[in-house]
Amino acid sequence: MGLTRRQAIMASLSAIALGGCTSTARTRTHPRPIAGWPGYPANPAGNQRYTPVQAPYQQPVPVPNSAADVTTIAGGINAVGRSNWTRTGPISSKVNAMNGISKITVHHEGWTAVDFTSQSATAERIEKIRKYHTGEKRWGDIGYHYIVDRAGRVWEGRPIQYQGAHVSQNNEHNIGILVLGNFEKQSPSSAQLKSLYSTTAALKSKHGIKTALIRSHREINPTTCPGKNLQNQMNGLRQYVG
Repeated sequence: MGLTRRQAIMASLSAIALGGCTSTARTRTHPRPIAGWPGYPANPAGNQRYTPVQAPYQQPVPVPNSAADVTTIAGGINAVGRSNWTRTGPISSKVNAMNGISKITVHHEGWTAVDFTSQSATAERIEKIRKYHTGEKRWGDIGYHYIVDRAGRVWEGRPIQYQGAHVSQNNEHNIGILVLGNFEKQSPSSAQLKSLYSTTAALKSKHGIKTALIRSHREINPTTCPGKNLQNQMNGLRQYVG
């Protein structure tokens, strides 16, 4: 019996060979986020018009998802609930209603490389991002709706009923997915890619999102986000979700 396109993509994937680096850097080596994090550098050429270059597609490898400790359903997605990483809710005066969903934007963290997979270390990192966003950025909450960690767990971020703060001038109707790590310096893990694919497919189906409106940050604004080693996956992601 022939395989569907999605089955073929997922069944034929071989080991990732993106050439990412391994880092021993830990959050504790930085008592606070470095300047500008987690914003992303502008187009280094300084051009007024910015056209990102799509690197050759490299297929991810599916591995067993280690997200066995999923604790809640958030926006129709199996996710580790927000209460597992923070006790602080959004600042109501600083968030706006989503008013319907029609887009998805994929991001990386763009800070230090991530080499941890534990739930406790991940929760600490996500809370650090939230504090940076609500403190120095003065936003109403963490900017992203979902976070995919190194082990492949999906975490609930900003409640889906609120617009995020992840794409300047393009947050309305737009779900923000953050893949934890710096993919200019490392490669996404196969577990992360598997979860990114499946989560994006579920969101597309649930909200009736057009494939053409599933984009990376750099495909909308002049930025290096989501890093070259995750940008490599965007064509494959769109092929997979159909």
